[in-house]
Amino acid sequence: MSKINQNQGHMTLPVEVGQEDVVLDLYKKWQADALRDSDGTSMPDTLAKQDSDIYSVMCLVRADQQYAYDNPQYLHRKYLMSFPVTAMGETVKISPLDGYSKDKYELDDDSKPKQWWEVRNRTTNQVIDPSQWEVSTETNEVTVYQAVPYHEYTVTFLARQVWDSVSMYNALTNDWDGPRIRSLDPYHPECRAHLLNHFKKWLDEHPNTTVVRFTTFAFLFVIDTGEKNQDIYRDWTGYGETVSPRALEDFAERFGYHLTPEDFVDAGYYNGTYKVPSKRYQDWMTFVQDFVVEFAAELVSMAHKAGKRTAMFQGDHWIGTEPFLESYQKIGLDINIGAVEDGVALRRLTDSGGDQVREARFYPYFFPDVFREGNDPVVESMSNWTKIRRAMLQKPLDRIGYGGYLSLANKFPHFIDHVTEVSAQFGDYLENTQRGESKKITGKVAVLSAWGKARSWLQNQARDQRFYVPPRPDVMELVGNNLLECLSGLPFDVEFISFEDIAKNGINQDIKVIINTGDANSAWSGGECWDNPDVVVELRKFVANGGGLLGVSDPSAWQKNGRYFQLGDVFGLEKETSLTMGRVAMPVSLDKEHYLSQFLTGDEDFGNASYVYPQADDLTVLAAQGQHLALTAKEYGNGRSVYLGNLPFSMENARLLQHILLWLGGNDKEAHQWVSNHPQVDVAYYPKTEKATAVNYSDQEQTLTVLDSRGEQLDITLAPYEWRWIPA
Repeated sequence: MSKINQNQGHMTLPVEVGQEDVVLDLYKKWQADALRDSDGTSMPDTLAKQDSDIYSVMCLVRADQQYAYDNPQYLHRKYLMSFPVTAMGETVKISPLDGYSKDKYELDDDSKPKQWWEVRNRTTNQVIDPSQWEVSTETNEVTVYQAVPYHEYTVTFLARQVWDSVSMYNALTNDWDGPRIRSLDPYHPECRAHLLNHFKKWLDEHPNTTVVRFTTFAFLFVIDTGEKNQDIYRDWTGYGETVSPRALEDFAERFGYHLTPEDFVDAGYYNGTYKVPSKRYQDWMTFVQDFVVEFAAELVSMAHKAGKRTAMFQGDHWIGTEPFLESYQKIGLDINIGAVEDGVALRRLTDSGGDQVREARFYPYFFPDVFREGNDPVVESMSNWTKIRRAMLQKPLDRIGYGGYLSLANKFPHFIDHVTEVSAQFGDYLENTQRGESKKITGKVAVLSAWGKARSWLQNQARDQRFYVPPRPDVMELVGNNLLECLSGLPFDVEFISFEDIAKNGINQDIKVIINTGDANSAWSGGECWDNPDVVVELRKFVANGGGLLGVSDPSAWQKNGRYFQLGDVFGLEKETSLTMGRVAMPVSLDKEHYLSQFLTGDEDFGNASYVYPQADDLTVLAAQGQHLALTAKEYGNGRSVYLGNLPFSMENARLLQHILLWLGGNDKEAHQWVSNHPQVDVAYYPKTEKATAVNYSDQEQTLTVLDSRGEQLDITLAPYEWRWIPA
């Protein structure tokens, strides 16, 4: 077997036993320079000794299954709330695990129920005294005495997770055989010591590994599973699976108060990321983050001392190791790897701080859910790639890669050719940018939410998502309000700020436009954060002094003081929530003379009806759906505001957003070099290399005119999907 010749590649290629010849062939075709073992595969000995980087997966909390089965007291635990039961008499029986997967969960018999569980009357929200309920270890039932008939009751209980979520998913979706994998909680000192010893031994046994690819340092994202083994709750950034009595006791000692079971189950909302986080939940997150960062840093240090670099795969977890937190840099990682299916996911990888190498793991994975007879994986890949590459123009990406079974991918020659072209385009991108950043339009754009920087470039799921049936439920489809996807490929400096940032520090002078977007009561719009008059006043001052404010869907929504939109005076409008039916709205008349009206082509998509109506004489209505406002503009003091009813992702919507941000930032009078006005073509300029580029998003030939570096007009014609580099 011939050896791989090391080259100046940029791709990490998955391997598979029995596919060594395929690996050698694709290594050259796809400009690879690294090999990796993927989920469900192992590294063949012949490939492990090749002259290339060898990425080896390490999920330490799942690495020693014998120890996990022998020590169930160290398994991951979480608080679950039983499904509500209505009392029909003065005694009510509740089986806490009813409705939950018995394959995945068991009641935690290592923790005292009277100390760590909670029974609650959900009708009155009253906690029931432990003397009024008992737990039967024989029937796993809770009996509540002195119940009030026709009131609902729940039990919040600690459950042990006896089947890891990833293992369960792969078994049910990808037909993986083998034992049910269990995950260990390294917060327990005895368990942590064992895992560190296991990792030391692993490092010694993998001399050919050059990069340790960590998947889960400590805790996984939240997936709750129903009794039919179907997902019933998901939160990719939730901290629900981080609980143990030992951690709760240590938390109380550090923060000076005790968390309750209700702080975790949150009446069944489980502190979802879409909710405005409570102070108590944020304290718990900080507590977990501090532990995980310390533990992860110890593992990384061990790998470095063994002469290996380290990478974190952000797809399976970032619980405690969120890359936009300052604490993340204390870990000492060398490479960030992110699962990337669109522009938002790409920017989530490329925009975080630190000097780590950024490596994108592309979809689709080479798994049977996509690589099956009758399906064309190129369709999904091309849909992803067109979004990814427009976002790549804005922030540098260093590497790309894939995962899964090469034997499956090799059955689709058309896909092999497609990835060959994708890799070639990426190679040209690296050569022409030299990993430099493209030039941006003057003025920073800030996205305001309850999370701020901690949840930068995290796609907010709108209500529309609930009623949309994607073909692959494990991959989020772009529906509803997807302003971030539109924004991901536009030539603006973007940062994410929180209401707390404004309350504490005001608004930085380098911010020219603030965006508030999301459904009412969500963390994205802000919910109760709008109940702070200081924040409202600060934002009014920002706009009045020349700033720009863009609101989408339910901006500043909080019913108070006769207003639904707390910045309704800035926007000049109100939303009908059945409370203002007697209030007569201003007539809706479209303005065809406004600056922004020239950019409306009729191809825009404003999503569902807004139920928003005018409440100012000087409001400019640019688009409406009947009497529902879809796009409006208003002057406010020396500044400007724009309202959008909704903004699903499309290239037409993205280009409209660009024009809106230019107008809001006061950049509408300037002629911008290397900025596209064409809805289907993105353009960027790289000062480091003095190169420009144009990318055709569509499957049709497109022609556009841009201003070059000398301010002269340049006509460009691009073939379908063409990506061209231009000396500037």
